[in-house]
Amino acid sequence: MADPRVIGLRSVEFGVADVAATAKFYQERWGLPLVAEEGGSAFLRASGPEHHIVVLHQRATPGVVRTNLAAPDKATVDAMHARIVGLGAEALGAPGELAQPGGGYGFDFRDPDGQLFRISAEVARHADAADAEDRPDKLSHVVLNSDRVDAQTEWFCDVLGFKLSDRTERMHFIRCSTDHHSIAHARADGPSLNHVAFEMPSFNALMFGAGRMKSTGYPVEWGVGRHGPGNNIYTYFIEPNGLVIEYTAEVEQVDDSYKAGTPEDWKRPEGGFDRWRFSEPPSPRLRKAMHGEPQPPIAAAAE
Repeated sequence: MADPRVIGLRSVEFGVADVAATAKFYQERWGLPLVAEEGGSAFLRASGPEHHIVVLHQRATPGVVRTNLAAPDKATVDAMHARIVGLGAEALGAPGELAQPGGGYGFDFRDPDGQLFRISAEVARHADAADAEDRPDKLSHVVLNSDRVDAQTEWFCDVLGFKLSDRTERMHFIRCSTDHHSIAHARADGPSLNHVAFEMPSFNALMFGAGRMKSTGYPVEWGVGRHGPGNNIYTYFIEPNGLVIEYTAEVEQVDDSYKAGTPEDWKRPEGGFDRWRFSEPPSPRLRKAMHGEPQPPIAAAAE
């Protein structure tokens, strides 16, 4: 296969202190129904066709465990494995059938920062996909911290077939679908999770979801506003393990004609990062959590 590449973001897996309590939060507060439980882990879906978009594993330290990427077919999975091995990256075994809810065919590997990823194809899909007025329809993007953002961007583009969408002074945005970004790398002291974004089908749905969070004791830590790169609407929260999660909507759709922006193009505008100049700056707690220091949410005691 001449040019194998991944075609989308499938799911994210978190390490959490209490799987049952965290699963309850994601079901009742965030809007993700439980679709399976296996080996002490919980699998949750969105309203879209993807079998699951979040997996919760019991871990002593909260954080991202694995990010799952989609390939169109088994042949692409095999070709991606051959490329990763050929370029000297760390592939964790050969492609094979996946023993997990939803099944599929794939393999695991680590990026140069040591973050764990999986590329898979033929994962089961739901036939009852339909937009909901107050819950996510898919995983939008995962932002990872790194102390070598330039090298990470180059590796994801060269090895996995991502394309650069935009660069700011702090972040690089890369895509593997028509969404403006599927992965972004943020400058920090080392590898960690910055945040995970969940796409809502509309601005109205985002506000319903944000209202549910706020009314149940989870304050808005940043937003509501509209980003520059990606042009997406955002509102950020801290979940029970201190990790940052985002509701987003109206993510810009791009194709190969899109001209990648530079830090000069995306200078911080007067009034802050919100293009509407409506949102307050990120809370101090959110800034710490985004930098890789999970911050317990105010509502944690109520869960």
